[in-house]
Amino acid sequence: MTGYILCATPRSGSTLLCTLLASSGVAGQPQSWFRTESMGEYAQDWGIARDGAFAWKGYLAAAIVAGRGDTEVMGLRLMWPTLQEVLARLDGSLERAFGPLRYVYLRRLDTVAQAVSRLKAEVSGTWHLGFEEAEHPAEVVYDFARIKAYRDEAEADNIAWGRWFAQNGIVPLDVSYEDLSADPVAVAETVLTFLNLTLPSGQRLHASNRVMADTVSANWAARFRSDAAARGC
Repeated sequence: MTGYILCATPRSGSTLLCTLLASSGVAGQPQSWFRTESMGEYAQDWGIARDGAFAWKGYLAAAIVAGRGDTEVMGLRLMWPTLQEVLARLDGSLERAFGPLRYVYLRRLDTVAQAVSRLKAEVSGTWHLGFEEAEHPAEVVYDFARIKAYRDEAEADNIAWGRWFAQNGIVPLDVSYEDLSADPVAVAETVLTFLNLTLPSGQRLHASNRVMADTVSANWAARFRSDAAARGC
């Protein structure tokens, strides 16, 4: 194995898991290196962009280096839509570009709670407590239509991930958000074991992320389920 891909959906705990794995000192720097909205900024940081333009081959090479950090293992996080974009650029083969890979599949079992979390993040601008907090977050109000749309998207992406794994003979390590939030370090250690990586002596896994779910989130999830039942959806 030369690398691994964390396959996820928005608001499934992927940033927490990426941070924990990066803190191991042996599992690279797993980030969304190929997220379209971020590629221009990354290319600028890596010094490979000129007037906002950059060559794909140069970007790919730089992303692999960034994904390794100071380790021998490349870490990469992909959401379902990004996978399709990357595959199109790589003629359908991830291994040809990245070498032998292992896959970790992170999903949130409660997709309603996931959708509520995404609504709050999208509107407020705060995606992670501890960092990436909006200086003046917008007020978030309950929105049945948007919660339903985000829930449906998460469920469709989960189905798509499962189908893609099966079609390509991939058996990923299946991890749930619920287990991760209950014991982040234990789950991260399970991932390291799956990757055949050993935490160096004295190294501790750590992350600054704080749980964003609160009573408002729980109340909105319950309200959505009641509204959905009443509307037959």
